[in-house]
Amino acid sequence: MLLIGQGGLAYEIPGRYTIGIDTEPPLFFKIMLSGKALRQILDKMMKSPVAQEARVQVCLPDGQHFDITSLQLMENKILGARETHRLVMTIKPETWKMGEVLKKI
Repeated sequence: MLLIGQGGLAYEIPGRYTIGIDTEPPLFFKIMLSGKALRQILDKMMKSPVAQEARVQVCLPDGQHFDITSLQLMENKILGARETHRLVMTIKPETWKMGEVLKKI
């Protein structure tokens, strides 16, 4: 289900929290995003040919955009930790500026 929150779009994952997909907080949000939730969001977005060809970036709280260069599965060293593994995105500064965003879709 697609929800429109306070500042933008969010996806509701059945039986779980609502996950924001932009830098502005939706009405309800989960602090951390799981791999399973990421997959569900990406599956919904990848139905669109436009989304399939879109550039993938990370936006920091200060508004800077970075390109994602890799995604890796890492194991935590601490035994008994709540999260035993993590997905880590490696980023680098934009190679070329895209210009201002016209609107959120």
